[in-house]
Amino acid sequence: MLERDVALPTAGIRLAGTACVPSGAGRFPTVLMIHGSGPLDRDENMPGQRLDVFNTIARHLAAAGIASVRYDKRGCGKSTGDYYNTGCGELVHDAGAFFDALPGYDFCDPSRRYLLAHSEGCVFAPLLAIERPAVAGLLLLCPFIDNAELSLLQQARQIEQDLAEVRGVWGAAQRFLFGLGGGPIERQKRLIQRIKASDSATIRLGLQRFPAKWLRELMAIEPREIFSRVACPMLLIGGEKDVQCDPGAVERIAEVARGEVERHVIANLTHILRSDPGPPSLFGAHKRIGDPLDPAVLSLIADWLKARQLQIAG
Repeated sequence: MLERDVALPTAGIRLAGTACVPSGAGRFPTVLMIHGSGPLDRDENMPGQRLDVFNTIARHLAAAGIASVRYDKRGCGKSTGDYYNTGCGELVHDAGAFFDALPGYDFCDPSRRYLLAHSEGCVFAPLLAIERPAVAGLLLLCPFIDNAELSLLQQARQIEQDLAEVRGVWGAAQRFLFGLGGGPIERQKRLIQRIKASDSATIRLGLQRFPAKWLRELMAIEPREIFSRVACPMLLIGGEKDVQCDPGAVERIAEVARGEVERHVIANLTHILRSDPGPPSLFGAHKRIGDPLDPAVLSLIADWLKARQLQIAG
């Protein structure tokens, strides 16, 4: 296995990333990885949160004879640009530009280019597949089919439920702090309305900048309509304990997709792709960040891709 830096100039910025290539010569099936939400680098890490998702998957794939490319979002890691002024349109553009550039790498088989996405990226990857028949397949981790506004409100309900179950002084303090703004649901509703009423790229939330353009554009996307136009093969992996992206979306996406779909909901899997035997909870899931990725996720990804190669060869 060899890892090497790659870079792509596009739309006045420079995207920096890593290619992970199997040992040996030749052109390999190649997977481009598309992030979830947040200021994430090529491994889906950001300050204060180290997930090591894409680097773990990339190395597992390389051992199975599959190459990959992963990159830092605009304004994150070593990529230039302004993360906070970036909308969904630019994020889709960046992923598309890297996908289009893959045939220029000596390790990539242009006829076997795949998109792997996590969370938010699971609506960007299908958009690219609709526009680009060269996409050989989609691997979607924690996909969703509901509009983002509905998902945000559901997450707020989950936070409210989680807070109600925290015991002792710490729980009381957290409920007090969250309650100052009317509680998680009311605060989320106010944020959504403020974003809809704004035409600015960013807004201020306290002392922090917030990427308003990104959220406005995300809420305008209708995932069901997008998935109904996807004809390429898909692997869908949901988590039984995912409280951010409903695991029921896996079946609902399979129902509307036009192409072949393999689907799995992994027992105890959370949104951060770790296993948690406890009750579904945002707080509980994040306590598992230090755990390794669930091996079932890695196995399903590699097995699906290897099966696709056998079908192509046959």
